[in-house]
Amino acid sequence: MILAHIIADFLLQSPQTVAEKSRGVLRGYLLHFGGHCAALALLTHPYFSAATAFLWIALPAAHLLIDWLKNRLFPHGHPAAALIFLLDQGLHLLLIFCAWQWTAPPPCVTVTSFYRRLLTPAGSALMGPLFCSKTAPALFTAVIYGFVIFGGAALVPKVLALEAFRLPGPAGRSGGSRRAGRYIGMLERAIILSLTLADAFAAIAFVLTAKSIARYKELECRSFAEYYLAGTLLSTLLAILGGLLIGSARGPL
Repeated sequence: MILAHIIADFLLQSPQTVAEKSRGVLRGYLLHFGGHCAALALLTHPYFSAATAFLWIALPAAHLLIDWLKNRLFPHGHPAAALIFLLDQGLHLLLIFCAWQWTAPPPCVTVTSFYRRLLTPAGSALMGPLFCSKTAPALFTAVIYGFVIFGGAALVPKVLALEAFRLPGPAGRSGGSRRAGRYIGMLERAIILSLTLADAFAAIAFVLTAKSIARYKELECRSFAEYYLAGTLLSTLLAILGGLLIGSARGPL
């Protein structure tokens, strides 16, 4: 359910959909509802039951209610956008936790049997571990990677939009440059998170150095240097914390 939330909120939801939701356009909410339903059904259908099917509608509907209340209470461009984002994600996760407490069905025999008839014996052997508790570490790792890479791509710009870090108008970057910076940041967090898991903290310096070289000339501008430093440090912090969280959970899981 958490993976479905990450996919629906950060991968399937386009900036246009977010803008339409913030303006109260019904189309934006319907698109987000459809994406959430599709992701949730795709990832949880092997555990099909009446309660699971109910959640395919109820959970996205409750998700949209939270989004609607957020957009009504806090207009787009609110000074505390970063804090609002964190509270919003916290409420969504709390909602998922409550849904998980309400229903935790075992794998559906009908669905698993259907897939086994389609797959070869080798494919069935690979599919078997997907429905046992041994997949918990892999799922937890995927969730942390999703939040660090894609959630970070949503959080970091909101923090950098604060008055303390905002670039002056003439020095602001173009839309294409911002998009490139977004993807570079995602790749940067993925690499640093992986290096943290491998206990290769020294190698993180090479990643930051390579990124700084690409911005060498722009760093001569003090306002951009502060903006760049804040974004890089926050991105690095998210990745390292994610790696440490996965590492600390390996034992219990």
